[in-house]
Amino acid sequence: MEETKFLTRGKVLLFVVIIVIILITYISFKIVHTSTMKKYTGFEKELMSAAENYYEIKNIEVEDGEEKKVTIKELSDMNLVYNELSNKCSGYVIIASEEDISKDDYEIVYRPYIKCGKKYMTANYSEY
Repeated sequence: MEETKFLTRGKVLLFVVIIVIILITYISFKIVHTSTMKKYTGFEKELMSAAENYYEIKNIEVEDGEEKKVTIKELSDMNLVYNELSNKCSGYVIIASEEDISKDDYEIVYRPYIKCGKKYMTANYSEY
């Protein structure tokens, strides 16, 4: 039998199957990436909460405009962090007294920064 048309049912079916496989692969990678990102951002939130507790327990004095750095190791040593990422990641929390312009007053702010190998790093993370 001689083919007279460029598009046959077999070619269209093959094209549709390839597109479906590509879409399924793309969606599965997106789902895995999103769940991984949630794991790291959840760890950052846990560090922020742990730093708040650390600040209260240690009764740290932070002057207006001043910053204090608390490492993940310090928080883990006080049993304030229970996440498995605390052993796999390095990082710290900055406890700062920053001026709130709307209230014209200083307030304590907690900013967590983590680095987990080449998988994840918080924006503005510094090795200092």
